[in-house]
Amino acid sequence: MSTETPEPDEAEQFLRDFLRAATPQQRHTFVRRTNYDGGDATIRFVLDDPTTDRATALAAYWILGACYYSRYATAEETADYERPTWELLRSIEERYAAGFWADHGIAFDPTDDDEIDWTDDYGAPVARPVPEVMRRAVPGELVDDAGTEDGLPLDVHLRWTALAG
Repeated sequence: MSTETPEPDEAEQFLRDFLRAATPQQRHTFVRRTNYDGGDATIRFVLDDPTTDRATALAAYWILGACYYSRYATAEETADYERPTWELLRSIEERYAAGFWADHGIAFDPTDDDEIDWTDDYGAPVARPVPEVMRRAVPGELVDDAGTEDGLPLDVHLRWTALAG
């Protein structure tokens, strides 16, 4: 990826330290439940670790908007602010097909994620179809995310938000 990532501040470094030591299930919960509005630097951090579960990578792919970005055949067709996400999605596709991520037995179904069908494009134009492999459910056990806030255990969330100010 050619996208430059700024040095993490204290709160971001705390979060990265937690995620580096987190279980695959905790990382999965983070990716599924965090707020993506603040950017994708932390998601990229999780996805750059090959010990992250493949179901987690698949969840990130769909939550990042795979259907929305399928309307663009090339990065050049995207708006400047959309290009990093378009490129990240292509990277996830390549890594997923290559078996980059681990299999810890975590389940994810993009057609039924707590009753959300991420694969529904609502009839939008498609210039670059989502690869079939990205549409397949990953078998395994669902992760219980009870007792979390923004995808983090409550105690970690409290410390992180205190640092973030």
